[in-house]
Amino acid sequence: MKNLNKFILGILAVSLAFVSCEDDDKDPLSVHTNDANKSAYVRALVNQNIYLVEEIPSAMFEATIEVPVDNVASYDLAFSLISSSGEYDTIPLTTITSFPTDISYSYSELAGLLGLTAADIAGGDIFNFIGTSTGKDGKVFVADNFSGNVTAQPAQFNGFTFTVLVDCAPITDVETAGTWSVDMQDSYGDGWNGATLVFSVDGSTEAFTVSTAQGTEASHTKDVPSGALLEIFFTNGDWDSEITFQLYSPDGALYGEYGPSPGKCVN
Repeated sequence: MKNLNKFILGILAVSLAFVSCEDDDKDPLSVHTNDANKSAYVRALVNQNIYLVEEIPSAMFEATIEVPVDNVASYDLAFSLISSSGEYDTIPLTTITSFPTDISYSYSELAGLLGLTAADIAGGDIFNFIGTSTGKDGKVFVADNFSGNVTAQPAQFNGFTFTVLVDCAPITDVETAGTWSVDMQDSYGDGWNGATLVFSVDGSTEAFTVSTAQGTEASHTKDVPSGALLEIFFTNGDWDSEITFQLYSPDGALYGEYGPSPGKCVN
């Protein structure tokens, strides 16, 4: 009986240890009970993560930088732009040594630091922010030091890698109600290789493409009801340099010609 009790206690101990490890995996910031051993984690509470392209000239990037544990000596924030128009350097933005701290920059300022103007920022562009923290013990932390179940959780407001998206603006320069049509081409003749043209009507989306079977070209139509909010945007595939398309508004007029390598927004 004593041996049986020892066996049962052993199983319980192993089970508790497993649960404890599992909980630690779910909450890596609480792995250590001793605050002195915790990572120098920084939170960035950003005012807004998505802007319409037309809002950028007057929009502000505002954030509160805070720490859950008082073990951070300094925090460096840099940023870059991910864009179909080119590659941009990573630009140091600020160094913070007191927490919490509020920071504020206009997107026109951020564009200027990249050598651009606000008018150069297009739909589909992404402002990519990169943080580095240095603990009071001298240890340096970047995004790679944390697992996805920390950096990917919105509740963590991680300050090490986060983005602000510039979204496409709704189409307002022509009457949108009626039947839109699009003629699509692929210069190589093997379809769009995963790329699509997406119509978003009041938030409901439908994607069109040139399939592998269609090869060189395809045509599609999309009916848009009166009063609906319409956005049309391109999503990348593997060989965008082969892609062109022409979009026609409901009055039959050519709305625009796009490609090769179309940008995200058609308007």
